Amino acid sequence: MKRYEQFAFVISAICAFILLLNLVGVVNINSLFNTLLTAATIASIATFNVRNYRSIGIILYAIAVFMVVIYFANDLLV
Repeated sequence: MKRYEQFAFVISAICAFILLLNLVGVVNINSLFNTLLTAATIASIATFNVRNYRSIGIILYAIAVFMVVIYFANDLLV
């Protein structure tokens, strides 16, 4: 396992833990922070997978970017 993969794994675990705390109501985070944490989790999982499964990694990166774009586009439309 490469160093960047280890770093991505730790980042995804931290983000997922914060999202879990938000889900059960221990912490309350706003919608923007929730979206950014979810996108960061997906991007770090993609970084973890991109060496072995390049197409899956690229799709996960695209999903993470698309989530943030939809959030800001929705914010502009309302």
